[in-house]
Amino acid sequence: MVWEIRNSAKKLSFGAYNFVNHSTFLQQFSFAEDWLIGLDFVYDGMVYFHGYESEFSPVHKGIIAFDLDKKAIVWQNFSVSIQEFTKSGLVIFDPKIFPRSFQLLDLKTGQVISKIDIADISFASTIKNHIILPQNSESEVVWDTTQTLLYKDYRVISFYQTEEKIINQYLEVYKNEILIFKDLIHQDIQKLNFDTFFLWYNQLIYIKNKSEILTYLV
Repeated sequence: MVWEIRNSAKKLSFGAYNFVNHSTFLQQFSFAEDWLIGLDFVYDGMVYFHGYESEFSPVHKGIIAFDLDKKAIVWQNFSVSIQEFTKSGLVIFDPKIFPRSFQLLDLKTGQVISKIDIADISFASTIKNHIILPQNSESEVVWDTTQTLLYKDYRVISFYQTEEKIINQYLEVYKNEILIFKDLIHQDIQKLNFDTFFLWYNQLIYIKNKSEILTYLV
């Protein structure tokens, strides 16, 4: 898992954790560029970042390919933009050229493999993240909003509860409708928190207190 952290002082850092051997790849890692970089994709020990056209534009431009084991940039290209990730390579285009012409780059080296037609990319060849997200259930009373995820015999739900005049957020896990786990994940909530948990390869992963990432096997 790789995550991106931005704060009000416009400081940007990244973290990365290996669930296989329970080790930390990156902790508060920063590039020389302190703001105009975003996290794009993680695959086969590599993290791919994008840049932005400018501080005031959300349009992505540029690629940085970073090796997690070496903790180093392997290759970078600031003249192209990412269209799609596939198992055969990275589909890119030059944003200055219209109509768009696509090329396939090697994921490890950034070298051009061939020109490619988007229509020729099959769904099976695209890289999937295997993440299952919960469904939001909205209510007229905003604090009655819940998130629910059904998986095999499990039901995972996050909800808000008023306690001593403050609003707290809880996460509960039921197996065959029997409560097997409960955790207070946020205290004194000021606004709704979305995407607080997800399932990934039979692991329940959630954020607690806006500063902790926890995971449990399900």
